[in-house]
Amino acid sequence: MVRRADIFVLKNQAVNHVNLAFDLLICCFPSLFFTSFLSATNGNYQMVNSKFGIMESKKESLASQKPSQDTSQFESTKPLEQSVADELKIIKFPTQKSADDMEPIFLHNSQSTSKTENSPLKIPIQNKLFRFNAADFLKGASVDRSLSSRSSLKPEIGYDQTNLVLLDRPQPPEDKAWCSNAEHPVLTINLAKSIKPISVSYQHSKWYGTIPNGAPKTYDVVGCLDCNGEDWEPLVSNCKYIQYISKGTEQMCNISAHREFPIRKVQFRFRENHGDTKTTCVHLVRVYGETKTPSKIEEKSLESEERCADLKWYYHNSYFRYNWARKSCTVLFQNQCCSDCPECCQECLIKDYNGETFLAFGLPTIALLFIPLGYLCILARRLRKKLLTHQASKILVSRAAE
Repeated sequence: MVRRADIFVLKNQAVNHVNLAFDLLICCFPSLFFTSFLSATNGNYQMVNSKFGIMESKKESLASQKPSQDTSQFESTKPLEQSVADELKIIKFPTQKSADDMEPIFLHNSQSTSKTENSPLKIPIQNKLFRFNAADFLKGASVDRSLSSRSSLKPEIGYDQTNLVLLDRPQPPEDKAWCSNAEHPVLTINLAKSIKPISVSYQHSKWYGTIPNGAPKTYDVVGCLDCNGEDWEPLVSNCKYIQYISKGTEQMCNISAHREFPIRKVQFRFRENHGDTKTTCVHLVRVYGETKTPSKIEEKSLESEERCADLKWYYHNSYFRYNWARKSCTVLFQNQCCSDCPECCQECLIKDYNGETFLAFGLPTIALLFIPLGYLCILARRLRKKLLTHQASKILVSRAAE
């Protein structure tokens, strides 16, 4: 019989063999898995290499064929990196031809070109010219009254408002026109600066349907640099202000040939008006020239904001304070008050009547009126005193006689 001790020994040996086999399985399984993964990856890598080899052979065969052969079916085999690089090269580095084909855009035909030392490219240099109105009162233009016809803006008593015909604004008011009873009125203007004129224009106050009677119909414009009513040079002839226009109330007449010499004085000669009336009424004239510097639009200051707000409130709420304040066209336009109080700008005058006017002319007038009145009062008191004295002497004489 097998002893119990031998059975126990055999049992322990069997358990040890089982544990050893289990440990070997655990240790060897990861290595077997990694080996199988490497073999599979190697197989895929070989398959990819074989495909790239097929592609290279196709490309070589395409290169050996004629250029006219269709290659669209193999375009998809081009490496992605190469196509991206080519696109970036096209975007970042345009060809010389594409740069030459680009045409610059200019506001004016006047331009010049220059060449760089390292490139044959022609670089355009812009000489921009900006149109401006040289007959604008706010820029310094004025009417030469000695060479102009007499008008309604120069009254017998009061301030001269003739320069209202030169106040450049979007819509001139109807009641601020330069009206003359001359048969052929002339309006002579000292321009703000010497210019080479390119066009002239006339703008009437806003009208509907039919041009009002008395508005200019035909006029000529002459000019000179420095003259006293002599040596005028014609600028434009037979310029007409017609009824049927596309937009706006301003109508321009271009000067066909730009004058090589500058002018500083122009004269509008009105030949006939609409309705053949006795009076010709001119609302706004302009003389355009060119400059290399555009007009500067200054930012509205805090002081201007306050002034405009005050004038707007005075206009709508206090007639006395509005008339006492300074509100000339120069003050309103230079402080940019027309957007705040458009009514103020429509009714403004070149020289307004305000508190300064009252102090300058009102007080002296009142003084002149009161001086004679005071003198008359003194004379009246002296006369009354003499009368009383005479009456008293009579009474005394009569009493003495009694």
